[in-house]
Amino acid sequence: MGNNSAFNSLEKVILAPETLTIPEIQGEQNAEVRRVMLSRFGHERYVRESGARKLHTDDWGILWRAEVPGDEPVVCVEVRCPCTGREYHLRVPPEPRTAHQGVAWGAGFERAEAYRPV
Repeated sequence: MGNNSAFNSLEKVILAPETLTIPEIQGEQNAEVRRVMLSRFGHERYVRESGARKLHTDDWGILWRAEVPGDEPVVCVEVRCPCTGREYHLRVPPEPRTAHQGVAWGAGFERAEAYRPV
């Protein structure tokens, strides 16, 4: 790896994202670099490790919100696949206030009431 600390940071994001830390992500001043760091770190992992706040729970899942200083929060809906039982975290915009609203947004619905799959 290179000698330059900025270069080392970029190498870390690209080659070893599993070694990134919450303070490194939150301390990054460049919004685009922070976005890439979050993506490589994983939104699900960020929610899990950053002390995210549970906003809402319903039959659709759990809505989580993790703050990112100087940027929009990471908001995810934790859902479980009914066929496999596998858990997923779906990133949604900051506006949903319920898990149902978040899942409906992910399915392309503007109003949660309109999203009622069988």
